[in-house]
Amino acid sequence: MSPGVGLVLEGGGMRVAYTAGVLDCFMDQRVEIPYVIGVSAGANAGSNYVAGQRERNHALFVDLVRERRYQGLANLISERSWFGMDFLFETLPDRLLPFDYEAFRESPRAFTVCATDCATARPVYFRQRERDPREFVRKVMRASSSLPVLSPPVSFDGAKYYDGGVSDPIPIERSLADGNPANVVILTRNAGYQSSPQELGPVSRALLRRYPAIIELTRTRHRHYNAALARVDALEKAGEAFVFRPRRPLVVDRIERNVAKLDSLYRQGYDEALERMDELSRWQGTQSA
Repeated sequence: MSPGVGLVLEGGGMRVAYTAGVLDCFMDQRVEIPYVIGVSAGANAGSNYVAGQRERNHALFVDLVRERRYQGLANLISERSWFGMDFLFETLPDRLLPFDYEAFRESPRAFTVCATDCATARPVYFRQRERDPREFVRKVMRASSSLPVLSPPVSFDGAKYYDGGVSDPIPIERSLADGNPANVVILTRNAGYQSSPQELGPVSRALLRRYPAIIELTRTRHRHYNAALARVDALEKAGEAFVFRPRRPLVVDRIERNVAKLDSLYRQGYDEALERMDELSRWQGTQSA
């Protein structure tokens, strides 16, 4: 695709198996988008698209989820995190499921990842071209996937960071600000979904007591999320966004471990993207006209 087109990736934990399928279809069909921005698990899927590693997304979001180090109570004991962050951001990319750091560094695609500053609860954006790729994965991408309460924050650059989806769940505005008037957006919720208010319980509030701005943001996050959805919908109606979202009702949750369900969602993403390739090509033509 021509310059000025962005790819915006929502998070959603294991629901991102859908995104993984869409992105693998993109790689098979040679859909080249020059700018990619993602949060949380969406950023993890996006990194494989940026590096051109077609084989990693299915393995990461489907094949390996039963590995005991991936997620579960044992991780809460060993590293205070439901998801095994050392496993996901060190063991897997360095040894078990090698990530091509060099291809990631040299990719023609610009890649931006959002994390949330714990002190201010504001989004902070990091570009892969400005850091060592191994540090980018171990620090920035880990931070962007560190959900409050479920994981501890990640410290670097003199600050602490949580999941990027807390402050900017669908980073469409950042892509627009970075010079992309047209955007392909991959969402992990069905059409018509609206986020509801979330109340933190006493245990969660105690765990987050050092970060009052995060506690406050949690109270209003549903408004930010719904506003971002409305913005995407408006851009789609104006022809300035091309949106993929699951058509069938979701049966996968954020911490899903059922391999059959995850594989089905991955296949759904792939098939739905493949069905729309001609439509995407026509939309692309309107953006370059």
